[in-house]
Amino acid sequence: ASLRNIDRSMEEAAQNLGAHGLRLFRRVVFPLATPGYVAGAALVFIKVFDDLGTPLLLNVNNMLAPQAYLRITSVGISDPMGYVISVILVAFSILSLWASFLVMRGKDYATVQKGGGGLAKRDLAPREKVLAYGVVLFILAVVLSPHIGLFLLSIGTIWSFAPLPDGYTLANYARMWEASQDYVVNTILYAGLAATLDVLIGTAIAYIVLRTGIAGRKWLDYLATAALAVPGVVLGIGYLRTFQDVNVPFLDKPLASWWVIIALALTIRRLPYALRACMAALQQVSLALEEAAESLGATKLRSIRKIVVPLMTGGILAGFVTSFATAAVELSATIMLVSSDRDSPLAYGIYLFMQTPSGRGAGAALGMLAVVIVALGTVLSQIIIERDKKLRTAGREH
Repeated sequence: ASLRNIDRSMEEAAQNLGAHGLRLFRRVVFPLATPGYVAGAALVFIKVFDDLGTPLLLNVNNMLAPQAYLRITSVGISDPMGYVISVILVAFSILSLWASFLVMRGKDYATVQKGGGGLAKRDLAPREKVLAYGVVLFILAVVLSPHIGLFLLSIGTIWSFAPLPDGYTLANYARMWEASQDYVVNTILYAGLAATLDVLIGTAIAYIVLRTGIAGRKWLDYLATAALAVPGVVLGIGYLRTFQDVNVPFLDKPLASWWVIIALALTIRRLPYALRACMAALQQVSLALEEAAESLGATKLRSIRKIVVPLMTGGILAGFVTSFATAAVELSATIMLVSSDRDSPLAYGIYLFMQTPSGRGAGAALGMLAVVIVALGTVLSQIIIERDKKLRTAGREH
């Protein structure tokens, strides 16, 4: 996105002054794209730093997130070290966001876009094409190798010390489906409820921030986005400790062991994604449309319901799909809140399967289902966004 938003005239001016190749990238392109690089680096650091599922599945316990989980689950909920580690996790996450703010502070990266958005495309020489394809293929191989290995494990019979499985079968998928129907149903329920709440809350916050003059409205945006700085395992531990002694009326059970708390944790974790989509959609809705409706006698609520929300549909749907797809495979927060296998979501089911050698094939099959869910969600979200852009462009032309 940062590269796409660079003013092309800046690149053209540098080329006219003799800058080309690496010099052009180092002196012009990279500095202008710095906001995107810094934001991406901060988000990647936070996501890797708070990842719990990967270390647990690989049996790597000497990291902060697994240690926080193991201290609470093995020693007990009153173990102080679990909370100390949780505070350290939050501190490092906030520190990464603060560092990204310091890098950007006092610098202006704005461009006027008068030369057309995005860098100019050019034809590559044959040698450059070979090098470019080589880099792309290498990156694809690194990125897709876990998915390929997961697929082979899901259809393999025995796979131990050979490059490929000894045989192939679909029995793992049959076993997965027989044992995982509750996981799938629970995931649809939790992720669907979380995504619905996310777009409702995200739409409300977006309207308050962008369309009202309420004092402190920016802090509402900051607080909603701050969920990115709270690792999932820390959120789970916090909910577990807070609601462990709070009983649900008429059910006579702790709120921390009720499935609703899982959906609530997923809602908080994915709210920033839906909020950004809703805010982007609302920013594209002209305030003049609301003013015109109100001048014709429509109340504020009616203008929102009849004009604003319908025009935000593309962004709302994209936010819903993104929140649903990512919540469906969330493990870090939910692993602390699952009280019984009957209430387990899909990601926790994968974790349970992978605990025994005999269950790894079925666990891999369930993992492939998770990959498909995320892939479909990503593609569908992109289709919705592109379709919404085309409709808006066509509307402006007419």
